[in-house]
Amino acid sequence: MAFDSKVMAAVVEELNQRLLGGRISKIYQPEPDELALLCYANGENHRLLLSAHPRHARVHLTQIEKRNPPTPPMFCMLMRKYVEGGRIVAIEQAGRDRICRIAIRNADELGNPVTYLLVAEVMGKHSNLVLLNPQGRIIDAIRRITEEVNRHRELLPGLPYIAPPPTGKLDPAAATGPVLAQADPDLPAWQAVLERVDGLGPLLSREAVCRAGAPADAPLRAVDPDRLAAAVRELADARDWSPRLLYDPQGRLKEFHVLPLRHWPGRAEDGFPSVSACLDAYFGRRAEEERFLSLRGSLARLVRDEAARVRRKLKAQEESLATAESAEAYRLQAELITANLWQITKGMTEVRVVNYYDPEGSEMVIPLDPALSPSENAQAYYRRYQRARSGLAAIQEQLARSRAELAYLEQVEVTLEQAESLPDLEEVRRELAAEGYLREGASRRGSEPGRRQAAGDGKEQALQRPITLRSSDGLEIWIGRNNRQNDYLTLKLASPQDLWFHTKEIPGSHVILRVPPGKEVPERSILEAAALAAYHSKARQSSGVPVDYTARKHVRKPAGARPGMVIYDNHKTLWVTPDPERFPILGRGWSDGVQGTGRHDPESGGGDHRRDGHPEGAPGSP
Repeated sequence: MAFDSKVMAAVVEELNQRLLGGRISKIYQPEPDELALLCYANGENHRLLLSAHPRHARVHLTQIEKRNPPTPPMFCMLMRKYVEGGRIVAIEQAGRDRICRIAIRNADELGNPVTYLLVAEVMGKHSNLVLLNPQGRIIDAIRRITEEVNRHRELLPGLPYIAPPPTGKLDPAAATGPVLAQADPDLPAWQAVLERVDGLGPLLSREAVCRAGAPADAPLRAVDPDRLAAAVRELADARDWSPRLLYDPQGRLKEFHVLPLRHWPGRAEDGFPSVSACLDAYFGRRAEEERFLSLRGSLARLVRDEAARVRRKLKAQEESLATAESAEAYRLQAELITANLWQITKGMTEVRVVNYYDPEGSEMVIPLDPALSPSENAQAYYRRYQRARSGLAAIQEQLARSRAELAYLEQVEVTLEQAESLPDLEEVRRELAAEGYLREGASRRGSEPGRRQAAGDGKEQALQRPITLRSSDGLEIWIGRNNRQNDYLTLKLASPQDLWFHTKEIPGSHVILRVPPGKEVPERSILEAAALAAYHSKARQSSGVPVDYTARKHVRKPAGARPGMVIYDNHKTLWVTPDPERFPILGRGWSDGVQGTGRHDPESGGGDHRRDGHPEGAPGSP
């Protein structure tokens, strides 16, 4: 974990500068393992965050406000009872441990001044927040630890507080070459430092090896032990705080630290006004990533389950259709039985007759119900014929609706796979709620999955903008992020002469190539727009992807069609491979808004189409 002893030292120093003497005005517990203390100090308000999260435990000032539960948790109520209204009189780090102690001066139940101690233990999965009374006994902990969990260190109300046991490692200020050289010479040098020296995490252990003049992952035998010890002492004494976010070579946010790191292979983002601002940025992004993954996972499961339900329904409907399509066979059997009543007697299980409707005069074996008379058997086949014929149209209609629903759900699956931000997922969530797949509130309870609800006018929603690029010829290209946005781009924003692109019979986004009136469209721009349509589809990893394109005026939406479902004609087809090396536009960054269009911003939507003449949702209509 990057929140090591040096980060804690930097945070404690900052908190002493900004909070010492401040008054705690409000206390909240937005998460089960997280406290937020609102403090007024030095003429301004501050929000102090203390987290005991197993992976994101930390202490720092934050600008992020979270929604609090309607009923404060028990630990929050206890904190309000004892320390709300108190003043922070001391903030210190426990040695080189990741432990922050905050002394809070307040009055007890009798009005006498007392000092409570709030201990924040930042220790990975063992992190905790503990409130102590003036005698050093535990008032309570945000995570109670019983004897069954840790028989050496219980954290329960009324027990004396026992600090975490010492690590037994060497004080970094006293590190020497001979001591470090005692480790296994084949062990990576940074690991030897980590195991033997107190207060240095993996990042600083690697940094010590680098400052000793060796590669960060070099074995201990390849590192000068005296230079390594000197680097350890240098890092232990360093206080030139320079908070920064650390990105890997692929540009992904990986770590943070408060010291300059020479060994880090990727980019470092610095310039933060404070240590807390850096930590706020890092953990804010991490929390957003987790919310993104959680929401995408839950929506993907929902869509996958609904698609499986529709596939089962489709299979049953196709079987019913096959039965209904046998109506003529029932009529033929009924007429042949009627024509051969003279040779049928009650009790027969079948009869062999000549098929008068076959030019070759072939024979047919017709099963009979032995409990029925010959005429009753004929009537039974007539009844089957009538039932099958009357149900055929209804089954065909149901089948078309199911195919359209499955096509829609498959398109939503593609949208979820290619979503890149929380707003993208929120748009999909709202769309699924409007289509009846999510039950939000009492108005949706008991509704049938897939049955659309009133979506409202959408004015209350924060609307996403489409992906916007420019072709090599300078023409603007719009790409829908989801089904609702596809509808908006195609049906409301695009002009009749603009070109519309979509992968043929494959779920994907609508792509609009803006065409100025009277201008001939360069072939290169058409190919780039087609490549973007293939890239933003289920066939992203395929080669030779068929992409249909036509003028926007030839695209229309059938009445009652689901979001993103359209029909089109007068189209042409291109086969493209969405390869960034062949089409550099695929690797180009895009803006989040339509610029220079002179039109109002589009709302969200998402994407499917079908070929003209195909039933909605049929193969060929993603």
